[in-house]
Amino acid sequence: MPLPKPAAAGRPTLRLVDGPELEGEVDTSDFDAVFRRYSAYVARVAVRLLGTDSDLDDVVQDVFLEAHRGLRALREPQAVRGWLARICVRRAVRRLRRRRLLSFLSLDSLSETEEPPDPGGSPEQRAEVKKLYRVLDAMPAEERVVWVLRYVEGETLDAIVVLRGSSKSTIQRRLRAAQARFEEETAP
Repeated sequence: MPLPKPAAAGRPTLRLVDGPELEGEVDTSDFDAVFRRYSAYVARVAVRLLGTDSDLDDVVQDVFLEAHRGLRALREPQAVRGWLARICVRRAVRRLRRRRLLSFLSLDSLSETEEPPDPGGSPEQRAEVKKLYRVLDAMPAEERVVWVLRYVEGETLDAIVVLRGSSKSTIQRRLRAAQARFEEETAP
């Protein structure tokens, strides 16, 4: 995962714990332990949904701020990972919608020069990832999110239904629409 960009003056930099998720149960009464265990996972999901790491710090902070408020009310401590993923997806959808709205109103532009996260691949692979995110940037947020969850994160349809809180038929319809956009954009 790329290192976070330097913070603006007076604004602290969020440092994410990079590494594999820890095994075993986590004590949900220890918020620091929850953050250490799941911050890298939340950041990975957020950066894949958003396509860039420019909003990564804010999204991760928002996710854990919301989690801090509701963690004690969580009925099943073993469901923390999925619960955090659901919060992350919801926050990412809000960011994507806001990004499109600002772009539509010409108050902000979708950056053509900003590169998606570099997985350390070859130049050809990075070009393909950039092309992929260019198509994703043109999609409505809901289509983009379900496509990324399905084909980048590898989530099952049932898992996406839970993450999005939508019906299976709605998720399938959004996947078909996203796939049609890909075929239209990548046709020779």
